[in-house]
Parts: sequence; structure tokens; C-alpha cells
Amino acid sequence: MEFLQKFGKTVFLSTLAASLLLCGAVWQPMAGAASPRKDILAVAGKNIVVTRQDLESAIARYKEQSGKEQLTKAETAGLLENLLRRRLLLQLPEVKACKNDPSVIAAVKEFEDTRMVARWAEKNMRAKAQVSDQEVRAYYDKHRQEFRTPPSVKASYILLRTKGEAEMVQQKLRAGENFAQLAKEYSIDLPTGQHGGLIGSISEGKTPTELGKMLFLLAPGETSDIVTTKAGYAIFRADAVTPPAFKPYADVKEGIREALLRKKARDTLKQIVEGIEKKAGMKIYKARLAEFEQASAPGGIKTAQKTAQK
Repeated sequence: MEFLQKFGKTVFLSTLAASLLLCGAVWQPMAGAASPRKDILAVAGKNIVVTRQDLESAIARYKEQSGKEQLTKAETAGLLENLLRRRLLLQLPEVKACKNDPSVIAAVKEFEDTRMVARWAEKNMRAKAQVSDQEVRAYYDKHRQEFRTPPSVKASYILLRTKGEAEMVQQKLRAGENFAQLAKEYSIDLPTGQHGGLIGSISEGKTPTELGKMLFLLAPGETSDIVTTKAGYAIFRADAVTPPAFKPYADVKEGIREALLRKKARDTLKQIVEGIEKKAGMKIYKARLAEFEQASAPGGIKTAQKTAQK
């Protein structure tokens, strides 16, 4: 029970279903030899072993599901332990009895069907979809705005309670007094005021429209007019301006290639499936589907029953 509580009911059931389908065939009883085979990584009881090939298969599935390229030692050890635990559980008579449970049989069949179709689709898509270097470069040149890094402004501000206070501080700034020092003395935004009014870097499009326009019109070192905000009256300064840039082709070409490959693969699969559908004469009875959807909607079953009674 402690194991089931630790790993959770959902994880246990999904692992069980997958194991019944995929793992039963790889169990090997221990030979009577004096020393175990070198490819055996772990054992449990008299007839459960986990081989190097078993662990490699589990790692491949984990990488595919998680998107990771490399596993930590702890993750690898965890996968090995899980293989042993799963197979130990599958030895229990009450677990074996679940093979005859209609819901388990249906779940395994659904999993098997899904994997078969997915494998067929992947084989057909990847085999027929190719992307050349010229296509990748053409996409980059045509869609350069997708790879644009927006401009940003490193900004500071002084926030005052009243317009009169803001005008007083503005006069001091025009007289050449230090912006950071005035922020420390007068700004009511204490956290930024203690750091000379520093807000940080703001990217284009990340601020309210009017404020964003104003900030990006300032030259480095230039201060703004008094700006009315919900918190009070503010004076902004553009400390530094970073112009827009474009990500180099070398940095994005593999991402573009993968995106184009996926699109071509989807298009290829769609054409194949449409051909199969046409040949099979596939037909959907839309009126019957509409009746089903109506009956399946909240309250729909009762409405359908009343209609049938009339």
C-alpha cells in the first residue's frame, strides 16, 4: 500500500496497462548458471530480471515523452527501480486477474491501436517529407520579422504625490542636479527610489501604449515631461537604449527546418489519409451526429426521451 500511495493511483494504473501490453514478452527466467549474464542489471525473486536492453528501451521512451536529451544518474536509477517494481506488481495474482477486466482490456486495446497508428504515421511522414537548405533560407529571408528582437529601454523614474512636487523636481533636473540623488530624496516609490529610481529594462510592447511610445522617443540620458499615472506624477529617464536586432540565421536555421518538416509531414499525412478515405467511401451521417450531440448535451437525454414518448 505504501508503494501505491507514493506513486499515485493514476500513475500505477497507466503503468500497469502499458506493462501488460509491452513488457510481458521481455521477462526472462534466470538461468541456472553459476554467474548472471553480463547484460542483466537487476533481479527480483526467482524469475524477474531487467537487462541492459530493457533499460535502454525505457530510457528511449522517457526521453521521447519528456523531451530530454540526457538523463541524470538519479533518473536512470529511478527508471531501473520502476521497471523492477512494475514487474513485481505484475506477479501478484490479484494484478494478473486484471488482465480479464473489460476496462483494462479496452484500455490496452486503445493504447495498442494508438501506438500502431502513430508509428505508421511517423514512418510515412518522415520518409516522404524532406526540407532543403534552400527552403530553410528562403523562409528566414521572407519571415525575418519572426526573428526580430524588439528594442528595449533601460529606464529610471521619480514618482511624486502632487504635480507641484513634480514641477519642483523637474526644475532641479533642468538645473543640472543628479537624477539618482533626487529619486532617493523625493520619490515616493521607495524600493526604486533607494536605487536611484532604476526600473530596469523595458522591451517594446511590454508597457501601456502611451507610456511605451514616450519611453522609446527619449534619447539615452534624456528625461521626460511630467507624466500623470494612477500612482502619482512621474518623471522618466532613458538610461540606455538597445536598438532592435535580428537573430542570426545560424542560430535559428535548425528550428526553422524542424518547423517546416513538421508542416510538410502533416500535409503529407493529410494527403495519404484523404486518399484512403476516398477509396473507402467514408461517409458521416450529419443528421444522426447532430441528434447524438443534442442528446449528449446537458439535459439533452431527458429532452430526447420526452420527444420519443410524444
